[in-house]
Amino acid sequence: MKSEVYFTPFGAKHFDDSILSRLEKMFDRSGAGSIIKEGDLVAVKAHFGEHGNVSFISPVYYRTIIDRIKMCGGNPFITDSNTLYVGERNNAVKHHNIAAKHGFTIETAGAPVIIADGLMGTDFVEVEINGKHIKKAKIASAVYWAPKMIVVSHCKGHMLTGFGGTLKNLGMGAACRAGKQEQHSGQVPKFISDKCTGCGECVEWCNFNAIEIKGNKAVNMPDKCAGCGECIAACRFDAIESNWDVDAGIMQEKMAEYAAASVKNKKRGVFYFNFVINVTPECDCAPSSDKYLVPDIGILGSFDPVALDAACVDLINKASVITGNVSDKESYELKHAEHDKFRMVHPKMDWNSQLKHAEELGMGTREYELIEI
Repeated sequence: MKSEVYFTPFGAKHFDDSILSRLEKMFDRSGAGSIIKEGDLVAVKAHFGEHGNVSFISPVYYRTIIDRIKMCGGNPFITDSNTLYVGERNNAVKHHNIAAKHGFTIETAGAPVIIADGLMGTDFVEVEINGKHIKKAKIASAVYWAPKMIVVSHCKGHMLTGFGGTLKNLGMGAACRAGKQEQHSGQVPKFISDKCTGCGECVEWCNFNAIEIKGNKAVNMPDKCAGCGECIAACRFDAIESNWDVDAGIMQEKMAEYAAASVKNKKRGVFYFNFVINVTPECDCAPSSDKYLVPDIGILGSFDPVALDAACVDLINKASVITGNVSDKESYELKHAEHDKFRMVHPKMDWNSQLKHAEELGMGTREYELIEI
């Protein structure tokens, strides 16, 4: 059975045809508000963009969705989890600061920002998923405890997954830092002795007695390490980092399993919006924004995250490439442009893995009916 995916195109057909008013209509016609009961805490899953990035989804769009949630009686908050990598969002203080700098304030977006996995990225709930790769997923606390959730995702490319939409926003974005480590790396973390101060904080956080201080430096014992990533979250000196050598297909399957775990306790309590605008080759985690691959397409929404991502990829692949925006390095891959924009810019990454596995997990179907508003 095909899933319903609602779509409103970008641009205006006449002077007062606002895409914001059409977003309101999509919220209403799709039944997104039906998941919300009076007094419900509603997590609005966001991505605030890294410092230097300008292609993230504007808080103006979030305000439209948040105002609608309030009309349904919900108490919304905007949330995302801390990053695993070194940047401006790897602890809650820095994360709040960049969110405010990018306009995600209660005055502009209409709801408070709550960092989902706490001050240092260590607040999580283990969710049993018994997947192919993940048995228990470490889901950020604020995402887990919110009874309802609206997921707002930006569709674009990604260097490790090829394509990033709802499944990536959920799989990576709803995981605490240790959960991100588990998805990204199949090996033990790397310890960088030059940066280590020997403070011993990682030793205290390790649940497996896999770290010792030797010669004023932290040393990892691989035979004891579970790869949980707690030490990465605990280190304040960036002296521990992930191994990025895991197979891309396996990583996408892990990501899909985390996405499934993040909504497992919500039943039909989640609705998903995808914004297919500012479609860049890389993620909004990059500290810059590359040229756009295709013209802005529009906004899509669905109760089915798999169908939603599938519809977005199809629309992007049907669109014309902005050829002047494709770099010289990528120009030889233009032969892929007619059928796969993301393989054009990331030839070695097959983004289909995440959708296929999510479908196998019962998250939804890749078959959809597109309903235009």
